[in-house]
Amino acid sequence: MSTWLTSALQREHWAIGDQTWSRNPATGVFELADYKGWGAPPQACDPLDLAPLVGARVSVDGADRAGKSVALYPGPFKFSPVTGKALPAPSAAHRGTWLPPFGGDSATEDSPQGLRLTAAPLALRSTLSIESLPDRQLAAPPAGHYQFLVSACQTCDARLLAMEFSRGRIYHWLPHSERWLELRPAGAQALGRSSLGQEAWGMALHDPQGASRIFMPTDDGLAIVSINLIAGTFQSHVVGTRCLGAPILWQDKVYVPMLQDDGKLGVHGLDPAGTALFRVEGPGLDAAPAAWVRPLADRRQIVWMSAAGQLLVKAGDGDRLETSLLPWPPGVVPSFELGSPYLSRSGHLWQQCALQEGGTEGEGGQRFAFVQLGLREPEIRPASSPRLSTGAACFQRDARLRIAPWFDADISMDSEAGEVVIPLLESTSASTVLCARVASTAATDTLFASNEAHTATFELHGENDVQFWVASLPRPWATQPFVYAGHLYLYHPDKRRLPGWRIDP
Repeated sequence: MSTWLTSALQREHWAIGDQTWSRNPATGVFELADYKGWGAPPQACDPLDLAPLVGARVSVDGADRAGKSVALYPGPFKFSPVTGKALPAPSAAHRGTWLPPFGGDSATEDSPQGLRLTAAPLALRSTLSIESLPDRQLAAPPAGHYQFLVSACQTCDARLLAMEFSRGRIYHWLPHSERWLELRPAGAQALGRSSLGQEAWGMALHDPQGASRIFMPTDDGLAIVSINLIAGTFQSHVVGTRCLGAPILWQDKVYVPMLQDDGKLGVHGLDPAGTALFRVEGPGLDAAPAAWVRPLADRRQIVWMSAAGQLLVKAGDGDRLETSLLPWPPGVVPSFELGSPYLSRSGHLWQQCALQEGGTEGEGGQRFAFVQLGLREPEIRPASSPRLSTGAACFQRDARLRIAPWFDADISMDSEAGEVVIPLLESTSASTVLCARVASTAATDTLFASNEAHTATFELHGENDVQFWVASLPRPWATQPFVYAGHLYLYHPDKRRLPGWRIDP
């Protein structure tokens, strides 16, 4: 710790670790002057929103406050320099992370990415019912369609950030003020917009807790974003050209499909610590107009899928990577609306598809099958009906039975059930699945094409099933769950509040 005097204002400056605080000798009031070289917070910043970010201590003693609402002191101060009284300990910091849209963390480096799986322990108390009120509710961000990131962004407290990628806007939830603050560009480079759809957009982070560099796809190129929660700003640096799909971190590199100058599609990569792009070898692909959904990856390959086929990055000769486009087999149409591809016990990924010719008769005469991904001549396994999947498990369309997709010969399908159970997210640590039970007698394809409001019951399936919320929503399967500050939240763009339920430890 060091102290010096600024003569012009006669204010003392205290260097404490990676922070600098100023002190008014006349009043004894301390103010944060700098945090990690990021500057001071704006004057309008509420001190109770700021304190957890920097680990500051808060005093409400009148002698400390000097006419202010509260007094802040550096975290190492155990006693008030004004009164000598013991100061309260800094508030307990939240350290959880959430990478949109499904949590974004894996148990091991070899675990597949891109499935509807999270390591967050989704567990709710068994006493909840549909009559129970949410434990917390947050105001929704301004009108739009959002994805949510939870990260400390190199501060002391994990915060909730809302990304409106179609407009290039980022909002920070202020937990004490209970409002959203739009982050401002720190320089001339604003964040570009992305025309990717909700099922296509995603981001990549090398360090979810620190989130020092966030890789976001835009129509201008790949934006490398750094967020300053203290100043309420962000910096954006763009590399490359228009992103045609979401980036993914794979084998310590970030990869993203881009539109090249010749109108072809190419996959480009970069080191997360740098800005220099390199092109993955492979022919230019006439697939630029295709709508690529969010990528999947396992230890062997990256897969972006669209109706046009599978865009692959995988090892070629030696350590060299290659790009290729695999068309779907004749008569096969991928059914992305049914959830994630299925991860078999052997570690292979299978995409659920509709069959236009051949196959097994299913619901309403439509035929379904699972197609193994990443192979030019894939294995195809028929299914008697559609399976709504999180990735590690599939659900029968009108039952709560979790089954392997091709182990269904003796399963009785109840066509009169009048409801569809749609899995939204599966917890690998708690062995639970968050589902929306939607009242409907329509065929699956008709239901997912509908924009009418449906009554949905949200429930957590596990050792003890818990039904905890009922809402009437258009496209309730588009509800996005996320975990923040020990609560499970549900976001839907038509709701002006984000209900949350305490996660049971």
